[in-house]
Amino acid sequence: MYFKEIIGQQAVKTHLIKTVKQGHVSHALLFTGGVGNGKLPLALAFAGYIFCENKSETDRCGKCAACKKMDVLGHPDLHFSFPFVKTTSIKTCNPQMREFISTVAKDPYLDLRDWELQIASENKKSIITADESNEIVKRLTLKSFAGGHKILIIWHADKLNPSAQNKLLKTLEEPEPKTLIILVTDSAEDLLPTINSRTQLVQCEHISDEVMANALVERFDTDRTNALNIARIADGDYAKAKKMVAANQSTSKYFELFSQWMRAAATNDYYKILTACDKISKLSRDEQQNFLEYGLQFFHQSILYAYVGKEQARFDNEAAGFAVKFAPFMVSNDLAGFHDILSDGHYMVKRNVNAHLLFMKMGSDMAKLFKTRTPQHNS
Repeated sequence: MYFKEIIGQQAVKTHLIKTVKQGHVSHALLFTGGVGNGKLPLALAFAGYIFCENKSETDRCGKCAACKKMDVLGHPDLHFSFPFVKTTSIKTCNPQMREFISTVAKDPYLDLRDWELQIASENKKSIITADESNEIVKRLTLKSFAGGHKILIIWHADKLNPSAQNKLLKTLEEPEPKTLIILVTDSAEDLLPTINSRTQLVQCEHISDEVMANALVERFDTDRTNALNIARIADGDYAKAKKMVAANQSTSKYFELFSQWMRAAATNDYYKILTACDKISKLSRDEQQNFLEYGLQFFHQSILYAYVGKEQARFDNEAAGFAVKFAPFMVSNDLAGFHDILSDGHYMVKRNVNAHLLFMKMGSDMAKLFKTRTPQHNS
């Protein structure tokens, strides 16, 4: 991974490069920020920049022996620890190390859920065990192969159970010379305070819709309008955005279903609510989540439209027209209530509840909200 391949994160890249140039690389870093914003790619690019024998002002050279090894994540002084599904025979991540490296080399923006589905045939959650922490300590006591830095990247460090975290405290506080530990997490608050206090925070930036859309247009065969709409749904999560593009998902499909569902709820037409819910429940789980995220974005933009001003709302043409027609309802109704219904539904979809029953209940709840108010128009 090269810095130039990372989407956005310019301020973070500049900061990391500066620490190397000035010789101020901390021995323990905590990369945190939103889901899918490129923390692991940043950690990989940073490691490669440190290893590079002929680094430039902005990136690694790509030609030296160290860079050639980093191109395939095969540098002998680069180590990984990551979540795995514990079994009676798998107590550390070593048995899946080769698969993990191969997967990350192909897709550094790897999503944790995709990784869990890849390594486990059943719907099981992954962890990083105390046994794995013992392995980490052993790895970091070994001498460097190349005579320079040893670098360990702990992906989704929040998956370290409390016992595993405690076993790393001494290593984080007093590491071997020229040892760098990079913890990568979406949720630093899930780490013990003693872990946070022993690491230097690197806050990774939210990827803006514009930057995300530019990347999608450059890297995939999609038009800018669709790319921008997908970027809005993804909300800074590039892993989600590229999956939507790869699955050829268009936000037009979500708008069509969402507007049909809302019209049915607004008129409290049971048959139309049922028809809309039939269509929504036939979507895949991922698509149902994307659909609800589209709806959440719609209500968020509607709040801006209604209470801040239409120039602040970011609607595509289809949604803008729909929002204008529904503005009398949206201003007078409890927008937060609609938002909560969709937010709760999004949570339940992740829990694999019966989709048809869930969306019927949500449609019914929204119909009640519409029914309790009368349309009003802003002057």
